Amino acid sequence: MSFGSNLERIRKDRKMSQAELGKVLGLTQQMISSYENDSSSPNVEILTKIADYFHVSIDDLVDHIVKSPNQNSPECRLNRYFQKLTEKDQERSILIIRALLEDRRSIMK
Repeated sequence: MSFGSNLERIRKDRKMSQAELGKVLGLTQQMISSYENDSSSPNVEILTKIADYFHVSIDDLVDHIVKSPNQNSPECRLNRYFQKLTEKDQERSILIIRALLEDRRSIMK
């Protein structure tokens, strides 16, 4: 996914309008729209503000995955899938993983 589509997804997950996000960041609604349409890109300062505001990494915003020796390791795959989920689905995933671990603990006793 592109930066623009990631920004739009995160903004919509938070139920914010482009104008609301622009106001928070000190930008116009038109500038947020141009980012989401990938017709312009933010500078590093704005990119950092966006990442800080949404509590995500810049890598997540720009869909950058650090190359590791094994991109197909379970950990890498889980992280890629997790980052594409909405915040609500991320919380649900955490509950599922916690239940799996608790189930494993009860079996091992």
